[in-house]
Amino acid sequence: MVVVMGSAALGAGSISCGSSAAYEGVPRDQPPLTATPGTWTWVDVPDSLCQDGTPTGFAVNVQDTSDLFIFFEGGGACWDYLTCVVADTATHGPVGANEWAMRQQTLPEPFDRTRMTNPFRNATMIYVPYCTGDLHVGDNVAMYTGAGAPVTYYHKGRPDTISFLSRVASTWKDPARVVVSGSSAGGFGAILMYDLTRKTFPGSRMYLIDDAGPLLEGDALPAAEKQAWISAWNIGGFIDDLCAGCQTDFSLLNTTLTKSHPNDRMALLSSLQDLTIRTYFMLTPDMFQTDLLQMINDRLLPSQAFRPFVITGQQHTLLGTMTTSMTMTSSTTSAVLEPWLDSMINDKSDFVPALPQ
Repeated sequence: MVVVMGSAALGAGSISCGSSAAYEGVPRDQPPLTATPGTWTWVDVPDSLCQDGTPTGFAVNVQDTSDLFIFFEGGGACWDYLTCVVADTATHGPVGANEWAMRQQTLPEPFDRTRMTNPFRNATMIYVPYCTGDLHVGDNVAMYTGAGAPVTYYHKGRPDTISFLSRVASTWKDPARVVVSGSSAGGFGAILMYDLTRKTFPGSRMYLIDDAGPLLEGDALPAAEKQAWISAWNIGGFIDDLCAGCQTDFSLLNTTLTKSHPNDRMALLSSLQDLTIRTYFMLTPDMFQTDLLQMINDRLLPSQAFRPFVITGQQHTLLGTMTTSMTMTSSTTSAVLEPWLDSMINDKSDFVPALPQ
């Protein structure tokens, strides 16, 4: 084992590029991570919590690079006795070294270092597991009651993420590039936690890849469901701090992020009729497609920073197979996800909206 020191490490609390702005990110006061380069290492974080009250952690695969690839795991969501206990619509703990060993066998293609075309293959990889049922953003201990015995549920995704990021940022204080990504619930987590992550690495080039976590406009995400999330997960203040009006229209965060971080590049990956997400939002296939394209037109396309990659059909998540392709409306050529993402994180000019005919 070796102690990993970020290749551009700075003193705690310092800001790169000569900035005098106050640091607004997570604490960077933890000891450097200990890991063996080129292999996965599980990092126990004793003050973290899964939904059942057991501690969890995160995994890191170190590379001799100044780039970070941070990935938020998906796995459903829940907000009351019906969804959390009866239907059990979110993955849960315990998640420790043994569970990580199983997950490690089925990682999506962005983690495959043997793929020479993988744009993330040379980055240090951070895998954030999911076991809190709250899109990685909750901060509440809920007591759910129903026909059976009461159930205590720890929706602690946000303090967990802060603890994980604190360990990462204490080791890599000033990476050259940081990609924040996630799929499904992790896609929502990536975009909702992006602002804090961005503030944690103020001198880095930053990129957001939201895979199958679309923040639809208005009540396309049903008002009652939004309010249930806000209450059960205790995220009202958190949402208000992200952007004005977001409690009633989560899609405003898309616009807020591009205005707050205009030099960052951001991407939404989705299918037109994503079966899983439309089911959670109680939308028909046509309703979801209409609402998705409306949000893209209103919130993403006016910005030069936030680009969509959308395929036909009802596939849920795209990062699992980065050879996914589609024919673009603007031409007869096909856009393939992997080179499209390569263009994104390498600041090439062909990072353009990819929408199907």
